[in-house]
Amino acid sequence: MLRQGATYLLRGALRHIGRVAPVRQGLHRLSVLSRGAGVAFLRCRRLLPDTARGREHPDRVRGSATTPAELHQALEQARRTLRFVHVGEALAALQRGTRLREGLAVLTFDESFAATMELALPVLRDLGIPATLFVTTSPLDDAGETLWDSQVHAVVQAMAPKPITVGFVDRGLATDSPADRLRTVHRLLLAMTSLDETELHRRLSELFALVGGTPPVPSLDRMVQAAELRQLCREPLISIGAHGHGHLSLASASEAALTDELVRPRERLRALCGNAFADVVSYPFGRPPYVNDHVIHAARAAGYRAGFTALPGVARPGDHLFWLPRLAIDRHSTGVNAYELAGTFNAIDELLLAASGEQERVDEAPEG
Repeated sequence: MLRQGATYLLRGALRHIGRVAPVRQGLHRLSVLSRGAGVAFLRCRRLLPDTARGREHPDRVRGSATTPAELHQALEQARRTLRFVHVGEALAALQRGTRLREGLAVLTFDESFAATMELALPVLRDLGIPATLFVTTSPLDDAGETLWDSQVHAVVQAMAPKPITVGFVDRGLATDSPADRLRTVHRLLLAMTSLDETELHRRLSELFALVGGTPPVPSLDRMVQAAELRQLCREPLISIGAHGHGHLSLASASEAALTDELVRPRERLRALCGNAFADVVSYPFGRPPYVNDHVIHAARAAGYRAGFTALPGVARPGDHLFWLPRLAIDRHSTGVNAYELAGTFNAIDELLLAASGEQERVDEAPEG
């Protein structure tokens, strides 16, 4: 309890003073001197064009989508501090277990929207930076299919300005304004993400009935198709990872669905992508309670080389390869500032560990 309270206070103070770049960078240099450099797995959820449609997209409004210009600027800034490498090189460096002399970075895209790759490739080619695209495999053969959580967005948009009333939420949900719609989507996703596949599909059907069936996929939410993925795999800068089959919360899935969500994408992507498939997985929704120890063990049993969360942090040699953290690139962070701050956080954790005598560490917990 004492350690948790001290960590909370210290991290709050560090976030505050970390806004001052020279202070943040000085603390980070001390961390590197004591613990060595780290690997920053940078997470860009998706790209949207800087157009009227792009700016009005719900993901842009809530700040979880980046424009190509913002990505270009963030990567230019990051490569002044970090050396960008393919994911395989970064994992090999972590597996060796020896102290890193330089900071490494790996760029990842978490959801395989076609627009993301169309917009990202010119940026990656211009800067010569490799990236890993995590692919959800269910939509590969159906241009009319998108992620189920994107379908929830589409239902809410289609219902506006009428309120949404469903049996699994105890009140009507407003859709009048963009802010109302974002709150409604958030409320619906909270009520749906932790469900097993049977109950999730039942609640999706209830939502679809409000708008007369499965809503059409907006062009910006179209997923990469199999033929497009084959073409992407010829790009020397691109490697591919798995992101589930139906984008389910793996911790909530039945045993059969959990196996299918991990094994089927691995088999399909190995066949489609050949050597471009990096044999890594990004867990949908990326953090507890949607990922747990059981999921970690299942991913290892499926044969993957490593697993990625959406939890913030920097990886160092010896860390658990199936509980790898990532740092967000979005409208609020360039990634490199989060990398500098995360290194300092890790040093503080080590200090408190030594001072308190506690043996358990967060990055070791998935071994349990």
